[in-house]
Amino acid sequence: MAYKYPLSIQLTLPENHEHDRDFREVLQTLQTYGFSGVELNIVRPEGIDPQQLERFLNGFGLRMTMFASGASAKAEGLSLCAPEEEVVEKSIARCGEFIRFAARFGAGVIVGFLKGGAAVDRQAARRRFAGSLERIAPLALQARVPVLIEATNRYESAVANSLEDTCALIACFSGNRYLRVLPDTYHMNIEEADPFAALRRHHSLYDSIHISDNNRFFPGLGAIRFEELFQFLSDTNYSGSIAIEGNIRDDLLSDLRKSVSYLQPMIRG
Repeated sequence: MAYKYPLSIQLTLPENHEHDRDFREVLQTLQTYGFSGVELNIVRPEGIDPQQLERFLNGFGLRMTMFASGASAKAEGLSLCAPEEEVVEKSIARCGEFIRFAARFGAGVIVGFLKGGAAVDRQAARRRFAGSLERIAPLALQARVPVLIEATNRYESAVANSLEDTCALIACFSGNRYLRVLPDTYHMNIEEADPFAALRRHHSLYDSIHISDNNRFFPGLGAIRFEELFQFLSDTNYSGSIAIEGNIRDDLLSDLRKSVSYLQPMIRG
């Protein structure tokens, strides 16, 4: 199955992934549906052999396109905008480790939950996050690993909520092409008055888009009209990738099949 855009999905890597029958069934299903990659949440990447994982994924015709840092951030209490200096220092150090791990796969690093949660003093949180980016940006450039700052809604994070806000935070790094933004349709549905205008205005700063529905389930299981999104992407000659990211409504395989069936007419090459 050929698609207009490389198609991925975000998953959590089980600890014993090689022998996890359910996980192998999911990967086999992705291969059948023509997915090209997976974004992987890996709680402790230092315990993973990159060569073994790469071979394992290749066996299903897949590659790791992104290291999703959310699982690690939640497990370790990481935050790049925390008021506690020691938390920020640990978070920056871990982000550096994620970058080095992702480099082994030619993958990017998603900074979503890792940004930090909601805060009373949003401006102070924004300043701390900007300071963290000043130290992360050179690591991304040196490793040639894209670091994607995900625009997430105000109820989940104090920083980088709208695309405008997120792009403003990385504006001073315009010479560093490895610092990017990551639009997400679920969050845009909350934050953007005109999602397509925002995407058009900042088109040079993203080459990957997360797609999930307004209820945070997979595309097609909610109310967002994704045919309008894909028409927009076609009209603007978008040449990047798309990745399904969302919560499970019924079960992973069932939701996946329904979502892909819904998406296929819009994304076939």
